[in-house]
This record gives sequence, C-alpha cells and structure tokens, in this order.
Amino acid sequence: MEEEEQIWNSDSNSKFSLSIGRVMNTLLTSRSKKLENAISRIDSGSQTSSCLLEESLCFFRNYVRHAVEKEETLDHILVPMIESSLKSKDSRHCNQVLILLNWLFKDELVFKALGVNLANIVMRKDDHYINLGWCTLIRGLIDSETTMNLNSNA
Repeated sequence: MEEEEQIWNSDSNSKFSLSIGRVMNTLLTSRSKKLENAISRIDSGSQTSSCLLEESLCFFRNYVRHAVEKEETLDHILVPMIESSLKSKDSRHCNQVLILLNWLFKDELVFKALGVNLANIVMRKDDHYINLGWCTLIRGLIDSETTMNLNSNA
C-alpha cells in the first residue's frame, strides 16, 4: 500500500512538473508587451475572456505562492528563469524574466522568499553558467529599477 502511494505521489508530481514547465515556457517565450498587458488585466481584476497567457500567469503565481507558503525551494522555478535571462539577454525575450519577477515581487512574502532563494543559488556555486546568469539577472533587475526610478522622477 505504501509503495502504491509513493507511485501515485511520483506520478502526480511529474504531471505537475510538466504543467509548470509548460507554463514557464509559455511565459518565457511570450512577447514582452503581451506579457505586460496580461499582467495588467490580472492586476486590475478585468473580467475579459481569459487567454492562455493569463491562465499561465495565474497558475504560475499560485504555484509560486503555494511553494513559498510551504517553504519549498524555488530552484526549479528560478534556475530556468536565470538560464533564460542569460540565453536571451540580446533577444526579444530578454525582459520576460524581469517582468515576471517584478510582478511576483509585489507580494512581500513571495519577494522575501525569492530573494533568499536567489541568494542561496549563487552561494552554492554549483554551476558557473548559473552564477553568470544570476549576475546577468540581478544586473537586469537593478537596471530596470533604476530606469523606473528615473522615469518616475522626470
């Protein structure tokens, strides 16, 4: 009976991992403007017809919030985002990670957990590629914050 329960949990986790993988792929390959518009509609509580991008955003936010509340590691979310920021730093998909993180950062509990998890990733020094991506991501976050501050002061 215990073995059957483990198989069920394993199967359930793999389906869930597949779902979050698809959601992240949808979000990270979307156009920046479409992603920003979908986030605006979600944040405003707009009741317009829900598209795949909005559904993906809601699933993603709920998944991250649930993981934070259960104090789970967010490596399986953050590492692909870090890799994406490094791979796409010169392409049209470079802002998606920054847009998603800035959106998630609006929730203080999630902000703290993401900060701790990002710091833990670089402190482990497991992979130089991930560390380079981490640096690129943090630089992008600082640049976007600086740009937003300059625009709001103008």
